[in-house]
Amino acid sequence: MTHYRYLGLMPTAHSHLIDLAGVARLAGVQRPVASMWRTRFATARDPFPAAVHQMGGRPQFAVQQVAEWLVRTRHGNNPAAREDAAAAATPTDFSFSDEGAVAELEALVALFALSEDLHGPGSHKLEEVAATIDPRDGLLRSEITAHVRRGAPWLDYAILLIDACYSPSAALALIAQRSAASNRSAGSAGPLVNDALALVMEATRALMAPDATVVLDPSDPALSSTMAASLGDDVRLTLPAEADARRVRRRLRVDGHWLADPDDATARGIAVARVPSRRDDDVAAMLQAVDEVALSLRDSDAAVVIGPARVLTDPLTSEDEQARAHILRSGRVRGIVRLPPGLVDSASREPLAMWVLGTPAGNVPASERFTAVADLSQNPLTPAARADLVSDVIAGMGSGRDVRAHHFRFATFVRTASLQARSDSLVAAASRKRPFAPNDVADLPALLDIAAEAVRDDVAPIPIAPDSHAAPRAASVSELIGARHLRRIRGTRLSPDLLGREGLVVVTASDLDHPSTIGTTRVDQLAFAAQHPSATLTRPGDVIFRTSPTAAAWVDADGSKVVAYPARVLRITASDPGGLVPEIVAADIASAPGGAGAWKRWMLRRVAPHTVAPLRQALAEVANARSELEARAARLEEYSALIVAGATSGAVTMIETNHAAAAASTQ
Repeated sequence: MTHYRYLGLMPTAHSHLIDLAGVARLAGVQRPVASMWRTRFATARDPFPAAVHQMGGRPQFAVQQVAEWLVRTRHGNNPAAREDAAAAATPTDFSFSDEGAVAELEALVALFALSEDLHGPGSHKLEEVAATIDPRDGLLRSEITAHVRRGAPWLDYAILLIDACYSPSAALALIAQRSAASNRSAGSAGPLVNDALALVMEATRALMAPDATVVLDPSDPALSSTMAASLGDDVRLTLPAEADARRVRRRLRVDGHWLADPDDATARGIAVARVPSRRDDDVAAMLQAVDEVALSLRDSDAAVVIGPARVLTDPLTSEDEQARAHILRSGRVRGIVRLPPGLVDSASREPLAMWVLGTPAGNVPASERFTAVADLSQNPLTPAARADLVSDVIAGMGSGRDVRAHHFRFATFVRTASLQARSDSLVAAASRKRPFAPNDVADLPALLDIAAEAVRDDVAPIPIAPDSHAAPRAASVSELIGARHLRRIRGTRLSPDLLGREGLVVVTASDLDHPSTIGTTRVDQLAFAAQHPSATLTRPGDVIFRTSPTAAAWVDADGSKVVAYPARVLRITASDPGGLVPEIVAADIASAPGGAGAWKRWMLRRVAPHTVAPLRQALAEVANARSELEARAARLEEYSALIVAGATSGAVTMIETNHAAAAASTQ
């Protein structure tokens, strides 16, 4: 850790303030705990520090007094509270909701990071040093001048903040985070969460040619900083010409990234754009920004745009719909994806969407182009989902051979011209996508033969024969319950005190994300029977499911387990299953939308009655083969790790062996 306290910049008792939410952050506890400390220890021998100020009706405390109390009394979970105090505090005359003040503080952090000629707070050299570092006034000179005229002594706080955050780069990230937290009205313009940042990054990387130039978003410092750090120093970075991107420039310069002149861009360009760029941007302003991105692209360029689904995919008013259709008529929109909610901190309920723009391979006329569309509204953006989604979109931008060779997990294709006249959702076709379209059914026997041959070494091919009998139609869960083919059983509300490591296996809703964890939580059988005498244990073939935060399900092959609420059970009627197969039910639930009450509308596929038993046997054999392969892979991974550990520690040495010569000598 780099210490800056050689400057003698320890805050005075009341120079930096902290509210109770800040106390909780500093101590590493929940907000109510900080309130409890203030009340419980008000009259103790070593009382919690008294408030020294009121701001907006909230008590403010001297941060150093609070930090000393936390360390002295050993309350909380942060023994380094003294060193971290600045990260949770605020100067007395500063507000993180004041955009001008935040810009000045960022400029002070950047000035200190980039200068070797600052010797203390209130230095008269501030403007002189700023002019030396930023002669063209592209990132901090104006802010430093405004700060000097304000007369606020924030340089000492900026230096302490760097110390508390370990680096100037981390200090700028924290300032942005606290500024966003104090401006919850930012809505869709608030910071993207890590999953959204990762998706944009992966899509951009997939579009890049070896000599590509990446045009960063001028309005989102966190997105641009993440992109620059991930792409590395070998990628040429720039910003749109004439863009007012002072915060982005500061962040990148402090991070050690240099920007190229946008006028020098000759190689393939990949533009990254975020809408809205300002909290007060309406739909028309966002569509205009996307249109400007599309118009700026050359034939060899591409772009990734992320913004609210209500603008990029969902139905619009007549005027806005015409503006969006105008962009679609350019023929450059190659991928449209509706994303799940929760990807913007300040608008957690609003779903986002992503557009990928570019020119298809082969110079296809605009009238004959297709666009890949996907709807991930109900899918969490896991690493695997992001990788498959990006792979789908990039394959869709390739040649016809690329499209035919790719197995699409999320995307389907619609004629681009048809999107221009759509009044409903642009991803409606993807929302209706089925695992196999009707015109694929005739190909299934051949596809099965090909797939069986590919896995012949792992599992014996399953005997199949043509069948002219149609399978029962898919039906909703509520229909199947009404027909008595299915029964829903509620989970049991278990007291945490009952849970332990021995007894009956307990399956919780969170276990359904990682079924390998099932069995780690148990409940004593006698205690469970005493408290829940009418509770039902699972039976073999029961489907344990949940509806929130996402739909998930798992088939219990053995039975005799306790299902903990809010997880529930779907039990197929053994005497009249109606063509239901537990493994298919679980698969259909996993791809269904979540949410309260959604389970009633889930559509479950069915098979002919005579197919149920052999199908279950085949699925069991495949599952066993997969389990054995996973175990073998785990053993190989462990062996590889031990080889590396032995070689790097010096415990063993590797002996070169010519396996081919050794084999020949034995013949």
